[in-house]
Amino acid sequence: MRKKFVIVLSFIMMMFAYGADKNIKGEDYKIQKITINNAREIPEATILSKMVSKKGNKFTTEKMIKDYKTLKELDYISDVKIYPKYYNEGVKLVVDIKEKENVKDILRKKGIVPISDRDNINKSIVIKEINFYGNYETPSKKLAKLLPLEIGGYYSNNKLKEGYRKLVESGYFRQITPDIEEVNGGIIIDFYFTENPIVKKVNIIGNTIYKTEEIKELIETKAKTILNYNILRQDREAIIKKYSQDGYVLARVQDMSLNKKSELDIFLKEGLVQDVKFQKMVTKQKGQRREAKDTILKTKDYLIEREIEIEKGKVFNINEYNRTSENLMRLGFIKSVKYEVRDVPNSIDSKEIILLVEEDRTARIQGAISYGSELGLMGTLSLEENNWKGKGQRASLSYEKSDENYSSFSISFSDPWIKDTDRISWGWSIYKNDYENDDSEAFNEIDTYGISANVGKGLTKNVRINLGTKFEMVETNPSKAYGTSPDGSTVEYYSDKYNLYSIYPSISYDTRNSYFNPTKGEFYKWQVEVGYASGEEASYFTNTTLEARKYHRGFTKNNTFAYRAVFGIQSDDTKESQRYWVGGSSTLRGFDGGEFRGTRKFTVNLENRTQFNDVLGGVLFVDAGRAWDYKGIDQGYQRDAQMPDKIAFTAGVGLRINTPMGPLRFDFGWPIGDDEASGMQFYFNMGQSF
Repeated sequence: MRKKFVIVLSFIMMMFAYGADKNIKGEDYKIQKITINNAREIPEATILSKMVSKKGNKFTTEKMIKDYKTLKELDYISDVKIYPKYYNEGVKLVVDIKEKENVKDILRKKGIVPISDRDNINKSIVIKEINFYGNYETPSKKLAKLLPLEIGGYYSNNKLKEGYRKLVESGYFRQITPDIEEVNGGIIIDFYFTENPIVKKVNIIGNTIYKTEEIKELIETKAKTILNYNILRQDREAIIKKYSQDGYVLARVQDMSLNKKSELDIFLKEGLVQDVKFQKMVTKQKGQRREAKDTILKTKDYLIEREIEIEKGKVFNINEYNRTSENLMRLGFIKSVKYEVRDVPNSIDSKEIILLVEEDRTARIQGAISYGSELGLMGTLSLEENNWKGKGQRASLSYEKSDENYSSFSISFSDPWIKDTDRISWGWSIYKNDYENDDSEAFNEIDTYGISANVGKGLTKNVRINLGTKFEMVETNPSKAYGTSPDGSTVEYYSDKYNLYSIYPSISYDTRNSYFNPTKGEFYKWQVEVGYASGEEASYFTNTTLEARKYHRGFTKNNTFAYRAVFGIQSDDTKESQRYWVGGSSTLRGFDGGEFRGTRKFTVNLENRTQFNDVLGGVLFVDAGRAWDYKGIDQGYQRDAQMPDKIAFTAGVGLRINTPMGPLRFDFGWPIGDDEASGMQFYFNMGQSF
């Protein structure tokens, strides 16, 4: 009686010394954790097996006092202290023990293997039994397969640790306690489990993109199965993977937890777009202070707003952002686009999308002196603005003059999308060309003054119809009065001065990612021209042209394949000076301009383009095609043929240089298999060839 009184008194004094946690004001708490301190030789499982307080059970002071009494009376414990702590909305029971000095001998006599002895066990110890306790929902056979230990085999401490780790990683248990007992020259290994609860129901909360049943099909955790945290992590990844694959990259699994009804609640945040804003991309330089105006774009807001495909009030989708970025970069004056995501204050799932827009140089003044095989020494001066006053309008003025009696002047303006219209465009151009062709006897000099205008309508983002018209005053002069045909007859040449009027409707389909330097996409255009030309042999004329282009990635991310094919047919009444010319920098590089003429034409161009860095690029190209069915009086042209005979081929290399004034193009082309051709031709121009 006196001993019991001393034990109770000691317990009360211990409670006053350590003090129960002030957060524990009642006994409606579960034991969330039991911590054993200072157990150097006594296995933790041995101590826990003596206690009536268990993890997951309701905490009571009576049970704690009973555990204190039980542990205090054990032969191998000299002193013990037990006290509760508030932990994870429950109680953590702390057990501090003091082992007796001869604890190892006492444990051995009782058949308990001391902790320090477990590392020293050798192959002479055979495993007699492996037992599992507390695994009510998980079959023992399934757990046994996780252990690298077998009944009848030798004991290994390392294998026991490995097996313990695999059992923990299985995810089915909140707590696992192994224990070893010596029996008849062998050992018995016991595992004590506290299983995770059974999931009674799975609730998906916050989903709008996918139906609840669709998400449940993605996950392995089902109702009426034991909760497994490893599988739960896989379920989280499966849900995020599904959202990401479909472009919903802001979607997150906010929480996965059991509610009071043992139902698994999966809370989703999908990333709802509340607002889309845009500003200038600013790179702060060292020593510079950022000002409010630094984020203001030159481009007017309405130009950017009408290209944005990210929808407010809907879940953010990266595909909509990518299309928005492509739309903006196709304008020709936007260099790059990035985005930032900001949380909206006082909102559960709303996001604010900030588009960071980097504008390219739009105003260019170009001046150059170059030499080309076709036009000789030539000087070029041009002024260009691709985003006039931030409205996306294009204006240009250019002048070229060569020592080969060629000159050209033009001034043009266009608005690709008139403000407050449904993709309506318009533009005009005034031009003058003077050209002397030494290879032509009948049309040695051709002078043209012209004006053109067009209006267009975008039917969709990629499909556009256009109607153009032009008026030209043309004067042609021969190099001599008469020519001699191959049969020896005389052909009389004449000067001609005529006016040309025409209209040319067209339809196009364009998915290129850039109008000026595309790396992917397609372009198709069909145009028909109908007109009248006065002067000598005045008549009406028609022609039609079909053009196709394609671009795709090549061998590396900086390598692009580009293809173009052009086919055209003219009526036989077309003025001879207006017939197709094939050859030169834009059709067959390796032949002079107008090397082939006719009322039919077909050309194919293939280029492999490599961008070495921001400044330099290289090109390998192959060109093929020609013009046929000339049927004219010009005896200076003796290369006529019937379609599709005598197709010409060329190949070459090129250099591209990006300068502050604009991109420069240098091409070197050679004819292939043509003995009449003069050899390598050099061309200088601006921008890509197509």
